[in-house]
Amino acid sequence: MKTKLVIYFALLFSVFMLSCSNSDITKPVNETEFSAQQIPGCNKPTSLAKINYLDSCFAYTFNDTLKVEFCVAGNCCPDSNRFVTDYSISNDTIFVAVSDTAKNLCHCTCSYIIHLELTNLYEKQYLFYCDYDSMFLYKENIYK
Repeated sequence: MKTKLVIYFALLFSVFMLSCSNSDITKPVNETEFSAQQIPGCNKPTSLAKINYLDSCFAYTFNDTLKVEFCVAGNCCPDSNRFVTDYSISNDTIFVAVSDTAKNLCHCTCSYIIHLELTNLYEKQYLFYCDYDSMFLYKENIYK
């Protein structure tokens, strides 16, 4: 009985020691950092009927940090601090949601530029989706 108990503890100790090796089996996961801001000012004020989401102003650079700029339409008044931006990442897909939080105080619409930055991205390419006030706005392939 004592022999079986000694063998059992020896095996348990061996398994424990083997599982505690110093080798780096998994890479440490750094959480993606996200920042978003509205570029101040209005780009080309237009009447409500003339805003067309097909007139894309989507642009990006992707080195260590992914920087994305795209346009959203909003009421001219006020022309700053009106957008809230959120994101999620699933595998190689980035989802961005933009919401307009300001009151519509004027009878005009402006095109605003949203600037995003994401760091600690590990894939070489991503599919970028953007919704604006629950409306699909952009679907773009992004390459490093």
